[in-house]
Amino acid sequence: MITHDELQTLIHHAAKEGHNMLSVYLNVDQARAANLNRQFEVPLHNMLRGIEGVAGDVSERGDFEKCAVRVRQYVAEYRPSGRTLALFADPSQDFFWARDFRMSIENHARWLPRPFIRPFLEARNRHPRYVVALTDRGKTRLLTVYMGEIEEEKGLVAEEDVKHFDASGKDQTRSQMRFQRNAQEHAKHHLKNVVGALKDLDKSTQFDRLILGGPSRAVADLERLLSEPLKHRVVSTVTLPVEADRRTVLDETLRVDEDYECRSEMALTEELLTAAAKSHLAAIGLPATVKATVEGRVRMLVYPRDFMVLAKECPTLPANGGGAKLTDFFGKPIRPDENVLDLLVESTAREGGKVEVLHGEAGNRLKEEGAGIGAFLRY
Repeated sequence: MITHDELQTLIHHAAKEGHNMLSVYLNVDQARAANLNRQFEVPLHNMLRGIEGVAGDVSERGDFEKCAVRVRQYVAEYRPSGRTLALFADPSQDFFWARDFRMSIENHARWLPRPFIRPFLEARNRHPRYVVALTDRGKTRLLTVYMGEIEEEKGLVAEEDVKHFDASGKDQTRSQMRFQRNAQEHAKHHLKNVVGALKDLDKSTQFDRLILGGPSRAVADLERLLSEPLKHRVVSTVTLPVEADRRTVLDETLRVDEDYECRSEMALTEELLTAAAKSHLAAIGLPATVKATVEGRVRMLVYPRDFMVLAKECPTLPANGGGAKLTDFFGKPIRPDENVLDLLVESTAREGGKVEVLHGEAGNRLKEEGAGIGAFLRY
């Protein structure tokens, strides 16, 4: 799993002026037949050969060869334990970074002056951090789900239940009533402890969405006790038992996530198109989005997953009509065959903005009514 700090390091890293670095995403998922028996090394070889064929002068080819050798050596000794292996090599600063994680990303290789981090940002966007609270009146488990991985965070057990003692007649009725009241008080006290644990977890591991699971009465009681900030993050309630195994919890969370993303992407697209039509802190279309990005105004960049415009084909770039050199755009050198989207995503991330990738119907609607890309603006 890539941490927030690691991602920030990559976002702000750049090779020394005049140099490039190698970024590789290699799908090693052993559930794919094409990756068995180390066949994942074949696309790595092909990607590196493809870059080698377009590398520039002798110095650049030498830098690339150093990176390629180091990446090949690492992969040769690597034993798959996740679904994707990501590697970054920068010989100009003796920088090498490699991690594997359980989220599946397709194969990519880039030879650029900066890390190619768009796949990470899109994966993080597509799979935000969830907390799942499975509870009944006496026991609770808190689990986090992030980028395809699940971790057990905390278990809580209520104080010992009030013991029922035998009695007869009116005494028995009174004792049952006292027992019931005490049991309810213990259950409420337990759920208040759960709320406190969720608040503590949010401080230490900030999460985006909350799923409540367990018997319907216990879930309803817990939801009533949540603070307003936590209530706003509840996206679903499920009927999973407290003892559910991690695989079951993960599968149910991913199902909830897919349904929620589909609905929220459509709502977000509608909001963007409406705001842009009213000129209210939103822009649609490539020219307006590029302009806002250059000005550092983008709060959230929104685009379909398959959006692509090459720098050499983009009339918005200064080099293709504005009279400025291509290297002046975003203050970094840009190759004619680069996808403009990569530049927009990287610039947005450096300025602290977010990216939202649209799929299916939502993406198609933005293509039809918003020229394929847009942004919510800060001012």
